[in-house]
This record gives sequence, structure tokens and C-alpha cells, in this order.
Amino acid sequence: MHSSEGAAENTRTTSASASSTATYDSPFPNPKTSWSDTSDSNPTFVFTGVDNTPGRKAFFIHLEAKPGNEEQLASFLRDINDGVNKEPGTGPWFGTRFSKSTFCIFEAFPDVEARNAHVHGPGGQNFGRLEYLKDTLAYPARIHRLDVLHGKFGTMFGEKIGPVA
Repeated sequence: MHSSEGAAENTRTTSASASSTATYDSPFPNPKTSWSDTSDSNPTFVFTGVDNTPGRKAFFIHLEAKPGNEEQLASFLRDINDGVNKEPGTGPWFGTRFSKSTFCIFEAFPDVEARNAHVHGPGGQNFGRLEYLKDTLAYPARIHRLDVLHGKFGTMFGEKIGPVA
């Protein structure tokens, strides 16, 4: 697939309000276009992937801000980072910005137990801020469960880091 084809394929139109629509160009697969696609137990996000395999785990989370709410979403990532700093089983953790309105989180865990503890811990609990997220996000966050196959663990931003206990 050519890059222009991929960009067109991932363009989604969603209702921004009752009287207008907005288009969100996403480089990521299958963003949800409706808040009605979420479940009652997870009203601000949608999970993909499996959660029952052994080994190191990660989340890749795609978040799209509504127009004008980009800085609120950047602030939300700082709030998550503050919570993650209190979670011994979470790390590395990165809050990233792909474009003006597209943000992502990559976070890794030693195993599925640590990943599940994060969901219920100080960082993950930020996704329970239902009204804030419905006001800020263009559509529910997409949380992709990943298995970590390989990695470089001794260097972070060009600096050697000590061994992890």
C-alpha cells in the first residue's frame, strides 16, 4: 500500500456535536467513531488484543483530541505520568505526540499481572474521568494490548541506565 492510500484509508469522520462534523486523520488502525461503541465497564476506551499469554507486556494507546482540546489532552498525559511514577511495575512509559491532535502512550510491563495492576493503579485510573474525556477526546481511546518480543533496555535517550532489579 502506498502511503497516500494509507492516509486516505485511515481518515475518519465523526460527529463533533449535534450540528457539525469534524474529520480526524489518523495514521492508526480502526479508530472508534462513536462513544456508543464503548461498554458500560469501559466507557472511555476500547481494548484490542489478548491478555492471556506469558511474557513481557505493553500497551500502545491512541488518543485523538477534539479540535481546540489538544492542550487539555497533553495535560491528561501529564496526569497519567504522575500516577505511573507511583507504579513500580510500570515502565518504561512514554507520552507522545504524533500531530497537533494525535497523542499516544507506550508503556511496558514485566508481565500481565503488572499490566493489569496498572489498569487499576494511579496511572490507569485516569481513564475513569468520563466527563473530562468525553469533552476532550474525539472518540474513545484505543488501547492495544501488546506482547513485547524484543527490546534494548540498557540505554534511554542516549544515556546508559543501570540494570533493572
